[in-house]
Parts: sequence; structure tokens; C-alpha cells
Amino acid sequence: MSFFGKNIKKIRGVKKMSQQVFANLFDLKRATLGAYEERRSEPKIETIIKVANHFSISIDDLLTKEITINQLLSFNIGITTDLNQVVQTTFSSVPFVNELNKDFFISEFPTSKSYQNLPTVQIPIKTEEGLLAFSVQDLMMVYKEEGLYPNDTVIGVSTSISEVKEGSVVITLWNDRLFVRRLQKNDTSYLFLADHVHIPPITVNKDDELFVWKVTSVLLNRYPNFASKLEDRIDTMNKQLQQIIKE
Repeated sequence: MSFFGKNIKKIRGVKKMSQQVFANLFDLKRATLGAYEERRSEPKIETIIKVANHFSISIDDLLTKEITINQLLSFNIGITTDLNQVVQTTFSSVPFVNELNKDFFISEFPTSKSYQNLPTVQIPIKTEEGLLAFSVQDLMMVYKEEGLYPNDTVIGVSTSISEVKEGSVVITLWNDRLFVRRLQKNDTSYLFLADHVHIPPITVNKDDELFVWKVTSVLLNRYPNFASKLEDRIDTMNKQLQQIIKE
């Protein structure tokens, strides 16, 4: 059972709302609300979304943990409970770069620092300042058949390279190049490494102008090959077991 019933009962107490008032707010019967609070029944997903959105709390928190008084006191009543609007607000319009407009972006962005003339894509992520979506068109970030393939889309958030941890994957604009690589640092330069073997790093002097977006999300253009990783682990375990038996 989820924490939904316990949490809405606590919300009512803090907000001094009767069961009937709370039920009316979300088009429920008072008896139905009582069943939720007594954990005799679980709500429909539409009800969960409406309650979570109305009180500005994540669905995960509402269902999986007992929310605190501090959280309750910071809730924002008054956000729409219209389900269509709730769904729409989960999508962000993100500036998009692909092979067709990459050259334009490379030439214009260093001067304008603007995304205004870029097309946008609707992506189900939280809206942040400085987001950029980039369509991968090479195999440089593929290792053992896993990684980024052509037409996969990476989404990054603009940041200072000094704030990016080593090993992070970044979208980088440098001179006339726009690429996705894994960052490594040394005393005098930045190294942008491909995951694909035998590909030399791109070396950038620390004094050079460059722009980076730390990759936070990926939209794959295919179904990931989860099975291969499991098979590799099973094969490794079998080999280890056979070695133990021989010993």
C-alpha cells in the first residue's frame, strides 16, 4: 500500500480541511476519501496527479514516503487541477540542433549567446534555463554496442566547464565544431574523449573560448539492449563458478 491516504489526511489536518471539503475539491465522494485515508483503497492515477499538482508535491513523495510538516507548510494551493493542463506542463520546449541547422548554430551562438532562432522540440523534462537538445550523428560515444547512436538526442544544460566533473558527458561548441564527448581535465588543457575505442581525444587549450552543456537526459532512437548486459554478467558468473570448481 502507498502512503497516499496517510499523506492526504495529514494535508487536511495542516490545511484545516474537512473530508467533505477535500473530497469536493477533487470531485470525490467523502466515503471514497475515507477509504483512501484508512488505506482500504488506492486512488486512480488521475486523482493522484490532481492532488500532487494542486499541492505542488511530487507524485513520488506523495506515494512512497510520509511527507513532513515543513513540506506541507510550503505547499502552494491554487495550481490547476485540470488533467490536460497538468500533462501539458510536464513538457518543455527545448532549442534543438541537428545536421540541418548545426552550421548556423556554430556560427551564430558564440556572438549572440541566443537560442531564439533555433527550432524547438517538446521533451518531457523539467524546464531549466540554458537547455539545448542535440541530435547525435556519429558513433563516437559507442562502446561494446552500447552508447549514443545516430539520431539519438542528448539534452544538456549550459554550465561553466569549471563546474563540470571529470567523466561527465557534455555537448561542446569549440571553434567550428559541435560534438558530444566525455570530459577530462589536466593542468593546461581539456580533453574530450570518445567512448569508441581508438578515437583520439579532442584537445582544447584552457585559454580557448568554448561553450559546454552538461548532458542530463538522453532520448534514444531505439530500444536499448538491456539483455546483453545481463547475459555478460551471467557468462562472467559461470566462468567464475567453473574456476572455483576446478580449484
